[in-house]
This record gives sequence, structure tokens and C-alpha cells, in this order.
Amino acid sequence: MGLERTILNQVKTQIQNVNGAGSYVNDVSGSDAVVIGATFAPHRVPGVYLYPNGVSSSQSGGSTVLTRYDRTMSVQVECWRGATNSQPGTALLDALDFQDDVMRALEADRSLGNNVRDIEIAGASYDGAELDRPGLGLAVLLLTIKYTETAGV
Repeated sequence: MGLERTILNQVKTQIQNVNGAGSYVNDVSGSDAVVIGATFAPHRVPGVYLYPNGVSSSQSGGSTVLTRYDRTMSVQVECWRGATNSQPGTALLDALDFQDDVMRALEADRSLGNNVRDIEIAGASYDGAELDRPGLGLAVLLLTIKYTETAGV
């Protein structure tokens, strides 16, 4: 099993820690609430969908150990949830809360179980009505995951 699979599974595990308790608003702790690589079909709202967007390798003279590669993996995280009411702006604000929940869960262990050096997160939130999904809110996060891989193994 490749390290990329391990990393993606750890992202899923950490997002499943969003359980509606404590500082979390949403609950995606159920076994079917966080899905890797499925197209959005609202089998569950709230729901999170993970899409790997590519991996790149590099070596930097003087900083990368000769037997290793520095790697960067991008993962898109789509978080869908129902609006708590029909007031204008509610779906967008609910999506913003969902974005915050997922960022908190991932930032709780930025090493993703000691598999990576660090993650960076960029996010945007949308009212589902803008996307022909009225009554839903959407948060899209782009994870940039930095790690090291051993060469030739």
C-alpha cells in the first residue's frame, strides 16, 4: 500500500472526528458520511467527499536527503450540508461553519498520524442555490500535503 493511500485514509479518519460535540457544529462521524472519490449524490447530508488531485515529487539541493524525495499531494474536500433555515445567507453561513469544523479536525494533527511534515488548507464556502442545489451549503477545501518518500522503495 502506497503512502498516498495511507495519507488519504488518515484525512478521512480525522474528518470523521467531526461529531457535533464540543466545538464542532456538524456531525460526520457516521461510517458513510465521509467518502473517498465518489461523485456527489446526496446519500447523506451532511457529507464529505474526498478527491485526490495529484502528487508531485522534487529534490532540493542541500535540503533533500539523497535517498528521498520531497512530495506534495493535493486533496479536494467537498463538504455538503443542509441549511438550518430558509433565511437568506443561512446556507452560506452553515457551509462556513462546516469549513471551520473540517479545518479544526485536520489541524488537530497536522502530521496526519506522523505520515507527513505538514498540511496547508485553503477553503471557500458557497450557498448551494448558486450551484443549483438550493437548501444546501457547500464548503470546498484544498489541502496541500507535504511529506517525504524514500527513493526506489
